[in-house]
Amino acid sequence: MASLKRTRLLFLMGIVMSFCCHAEQKLVKIGVLAFDGPAYTLQRWQPTIDYLNSALPDYHFVIIPTDIPTMEHLVRNQLVDFTLTNGIQFLLYKYRYQAVKMLNLSPFDGEASNAIGSALIGRIDEAEITNLNSLRNRLIVSVSEDAFGGFRVMEREFLLEGVRKSDLKNLAFIGYPQQDLLAKVLSGEADFAIVPTCLLEGEVRDGVIPPNSLKVMRRQSPSFSFPCEVSSQLYPNWTLARMKHVSVDYANHIARILLSIPPESQITVKGKYGGWSVPVDDSGVYRLMDDIGIRLQPSYFVRMWEKYRGWVLILGGLVLLFIGYHFRVNFLVHIRSSQLRDEIESHKETAKLLEKETNQLYKAQRVLLSGELASGIAHELNQPLMSIGIYAAAGKKCVAKGNQNPQQLFDIFDKIEQQTLSAGDVIQRMRDFTKRHSNQKELISIVTLLNNTLLIFRHTFSRKNIEVSLDIEETSVYVDPILIQQVVVNLIQNSIDALNNCHCGERAISIMANCDEHYLTLELADNGSGISDEQLKQLFMPFQSSKRSGLGLGMVISKRIIEMHSGTIEASQQQQGTRFLITLPRCFDKE
Repeated sequence: MASLKRTRLLFLMGIVMSFCCHAEQKLVKIGVLAFDGPAYTLQRWQPTIDYLNSALPDYHFVIIPTDIPTMEHLVRNQLVDFTLTNGIQFLLYKYRYQAVKMLNLSPFDGEASNAIGSALIGRIDEAEITNLNSLRNRLIVSVSEDAFGGFRVMEREFLLEGVRKSDLKNLAFIGYPQQDLLAKVLSGEADFAIVPTCLLEGEVRDGVIPPNSLKVMRRQSPSFSFPCEVSSQLYPNWTLARMKHVSVDYANHIARILLSIPPESQITVKGKYGGWSVPVDDSGVYRLMDDIGIRLQPSYFVRMWEKYRGWVLILGGLVLLFIGYHFRVNFLVHIRSSQLRDEIESHKETAKLLEKETNQLYKAQRVLLSGELASGIAHELNQPLMSIGIYAAAGKKCVAKGNQNPQQLFDIFDKIEQQTLSAGDVIQRMRDFTKRHSNQKELISIVTLLNNTLLIFRHTFSRKNIEVSLDIEETSVYVDPILIQQVVVNLIQNSIDALNNCHCGERAISIMANCDEHYLTLELADNGSGISDEQLKQLFMPFQSSKRSGLGLGMVISKRIIEMHSGTIEASQQQQGTRFLITLPRCFDKE
């Protein structure tokens, strides 16, 4: 992790410094796998970079020394233009990010197609290894499981002899630089080290490792000339590749410049390579990757996961939120349903109580109206009672005189009976008007309803000299007849009161009823004293009355009754008097 952070820091510093110093040149970034550390990589490849900068003065080339994970990040995000790396990494970049091979690095001796392998290093006194199975419990070190010559190549040799990486119980990856591996074997901290070919020979040549202290185990004999001892098959040297965003012509121009570098120049000597070659066959690397189980491309499901991972996570989060929201809503619905059931029961009780109180209010208002109609009712009862008294006296006189004419007595009794029935009708009408009713609607003739109502006022009209005109179209409506009669009685009584306060010549009340397909319109007008603008505004407000003894509830109750029937009631001023207009639907749902 520390190496990764250091590499990224060097990358950023190199970019910033190059941009500041070469602002007018186009920056070209070459990512190089730094298996011996960033500092050594920069020192090794700087002469080559200087050569490119001198050959192409319009461009400024910089080396980005990096490890394998960082290189993957740079390539994926197009932060480098070229890469110099091993065969496995190149093929991965080729199939994942459309990288294109340009050149292969050539060794000092030998061919570019057979330049890299693995060497299994042990101490000079270590017994020769005839079978890799004998290393299962030995202490083995390597830099990384992703290192090409440092592990991948040797891993294939282990697999060919039936030894998997998991079988090597004491295998350890200690990171770069690779020279530390040799030091651990030399000090006895490890039994064996897996390193790239020629590393031991180079360290002995440079005097870092004493001669005849370490040796290559399980030595192979290549069919061609190779300057170093190997423990594995050999594979192509490192690959220089361009990224897909780099121009083909531009990349080809750079390739021609690199191919022109002399094999034994100071550039190649410091770079520790023998020049460059045209691309070589990678079939051996393909077989190596197949044998050790490295996929060039992830499986279809892995690719889909990597491509749509963000959306899948978002969708999964949304699904979890939805599930949580669903449970929360269900819980709240359960709680609210319980509350609603309680509220519904409470509302039912309240509605029953309200209906009871409303009916009592309606009945009380009808009783009050009956009180206002008392004098007229008394007169209507007085007339049949006087007639009954007269007929009864006449009958007594007939009996006293000894007049035993049955027919004459029968006529007297018949007239008494008629007057009794007449008085009974008056009493029954008032009982019907004031009785408790069951709030049931019925289909009733409007003519019958109005005529029965007008009978209540028959004596009052006669005594007060009020002319009543009727213009009623025969039709039926589905209403509560007692409540609608109560409204009409209210309106007629108000008209009578208004006519009492008017000193006009002719007192009149007109009642008109007409209908269409859906509605009945009932109009009641008088030529009384009328109402003021202020009274009109407060007409349907409770406890607002122009009468001294009035409660101010008559019109409020009338409006409520009409609205209960889905109708409307409104009042208007006339040139003389007041006009009330009631509209009622002819039919209702019989719920």
